Amino acid sequence: MPETTSGLGTRTRLQAAEPDAGDGLDCSVTLSRDHPRDCGLRQVYARIDDGAWLTFVHGQSTTIEVKPGAHILKVDNTLFRKRLAFTIEPGEHLEFSILNYARWWTAGVVGAFGWAPIFLSVRKTSLQ
Repeated sequence: MPETTSGLGTRTRLQAAEPDAGDGLDCSVTLSRDHPRDCGLRQVYARIDDGAWLTFVHGQSTTIEVKPGAHILKVDNTLFRKRLAFTIEPGEHLEFSILNYARWWTAGVVGAFGWAPIFLSVRKTSLQ
């Protein structure tokens, strides 16, 4: 910690202000999979930085407390992966909408081959 000398020759230690729980500087991130266009198929796995992997099915959401600064959100539906870098400011609340969606031709491909890709999309919204 830095030290300063006052005019009287005494040394005092400067301490960084620790944010209090009630000071409004808490940061949170909400991950949700409740978009109306979500096809409702397959699970989606998500994590922030090196945190635990969370599993989402259609209709689920969760809010995670994070520290201010730069973070990385990783999302995986076992076929497609997304990696989004984001920065969160003190007191900010971000929401990421996770979406598994099918294309117009998906039903035809399923009929012909018995499977089709489910695509992955992630959208960020600031809720402050």
